[in-house]
Amino acid sequence: MPRTEPITRLEVAACPTHRMDVKHYAAYEVGCACLNDDRRAALARRLAAAREEGNPLAEMAE
Repeated sequence: MPRTEPITRLEVAACPTHRMDVKHYAAYEVGCACLNDDRRAALARRLAAAREEGNPLAEMAE
C-alpha cells in the first residue's frame, strides 16, 4: 500500500539511519522497512496520540 501521508518527525526518529531516503518509507503508511509489524503498529499508535496532542513530532519531517 503506498503512503498517503507525509513522513513525520516521529517516524524519522524511529529510523534515523534512513532519514534522508524518502523511498525507504514509501511502501508503508507508517514507519519503514526496518520496523517489524508490531513496531510499526506501536509507532502508528504513538503517531495518532502525538497528532491528538498537537505534538510537533507529528509534523512533517524536513
